[in-house]
Amino acid sequence: MESEAWQSVDVIRNNEGVPHVLQQKVAVYTSGHTEESAGYTKPTIEHRLVPLTELTKFGGD
Repeated sequence: MESEAWQSVDVIRNNEGVPHVLQQKVAVYTSGHTEESAGYTKPTIEHRLVPLTELTKFGGD
């Protein structure tokens, strides 16, 4: 069974000093028996920068 996920790699500041998180897409492989079974990830070549504030938001008002 295969799915995709984003793995955080590093925190980088842009030219204005705002922190962003460098993320790399990974392919997630599991044995398919259960969600908790052992598996592995394989990095892909796709990356993205996400503002740190986007990853640290929570449901509270």
